Amino acid sequence: MYLLICALTTSMTQAAENTTTTRNGKSLQSGVVLTFDDRYIDQWVEQIPLFKKYDAHATFFIDHFFTLKPAQITGLKKLQHAGHAIGSHSVNHIKAVDHVRTKGMDSYLQNEIDPSIKRLTEADFKPTSFAYPSSSRNEEIDLALLKRFRHLRGGTGLTPGQRMRDLKAIFTPVDQIAGRGCLIGTGIDYAGTEKRPDYLTEIKDAMDHAKQRGEIVVFYAHNISENGPGHHLSPRALEEILSHAQQIGLPTLTYDELP
Repeated sequence: MYLLICALTTSMTQAAENTTTTRNGKSLQSGVVLTFDDRYIDQWVEQIPLFKKYDAHATFFIDHFFTLKPAQITGLKKLQHAGHAIGSHSVNHIKAVDHVRTKGMDSYLQNEIDPSIKRLTEADFKPTSFAYPSSSRNEEIDLALLKRFRHLRGGTGLTPGQRMRDLKAIFTPVDQIAGRGCLIGTGIDYAGTEKRPDYLTEIKDAMDHAKQRGEIVVFYAHNISENGPGHHLSPRALEEILSHAQQIGLPTLTYDELP
């Protein structure tokens, strides 16, 4: 019992010491960063009331912006007005490493990055962050993109039998966020379904871990719907995640809020 109390006290002390300030001036001791990729704008907008119910916000990374219809751009503005962040997911959703290897860094920046920033900015969005399509990245590309964005998002997955709380890459101590350009997330699509029946438990456990240790944890998904199209997280699963964050006092943060 004594050892357990000591361990809990040490964990709480560590979390208290790891404190920083968000971009909007709030004190931050831990958090969860929820992100959604691609162009499932209609489905995302439908969940604005759910996010509002839990005072939660997310970051939506957009690719193929040039194909969006006016109603979809209006949808993104509704998300932004509701406190969510809009980031870049490149122009054509191609793998960065493959493009840079075959055509060079200048080509990647000129064809996949700069036009995405330009179109988003012209539509009154200010992308401060970028999510790598297919999590294809390396240090060279990180360094180039961090001249254009404050933060990037890469990704990693679980190996068989691995617990999400042991996936060290997805956790960042809050006092190290500002100095870590690329934050790594893990996918949570299909959580709570037959495909990933244990994921909701794993996600909640990872959130508990971040809260206890004074860290942020990063997750990514795509559509928010019961049956797709595409990779998706159900509204029911999303609500369980948001409810748990509220219950344990874990703030949900956008990339725009990060130090």
